[in-house]
Amino acid sequence: MENITFEELVPGDFATVFELLNEAELDDSDLKQPGIRLFQLVESGILCAVGGLETRDGQALLRSVAVKKEWQGRGLGKKLVAQIEKAAGQSGIRSLYLLTTTASGFFQSLGYRIIHRDDFAEPLKLTAQFAGLCPASAICMKKEL
Repeated sequence: MENITFEELVPGDFATVFELLNEAELDDSDLKQPGIRLFQLVESGILCAVGGLETRDGQALLRSVAVKKEWQGRGLGKKLVAQIEKAAGQSGIRSLYLLTTTASGFFQSLGYRIIHRDDFAEPLKLTAQFAGLCPASAICMKKEL
């Protein structure tokens, strides 16, 4: 596992991660719009994990975080999120928001805290993710970087 690299995908390469997102039952229908950056962890040419950032008006949504089933339990999700947080911070983002239906415990272990839906950053409420792709029952979370 020492040969893992973190890479940002260019929009033309996004299709390579759609299979993994579909496997994880995450919606990829809005990923080709402006303001979305996707990242991957790769070991020896094999895609292990993917995650993204959606930025609007200086606010960012952590999204589409998934680790291939056969790579789960090895700390890759934690490593991936840490790298995405670093990339966000380097872009001037000071806090990250996310929506989850299944992984609130994982994100809490990384320092994210549950917030009320009304406290979500206003620009991010306009994202397809917030407005409808994630159910209204999704847990809203935030982390200061």
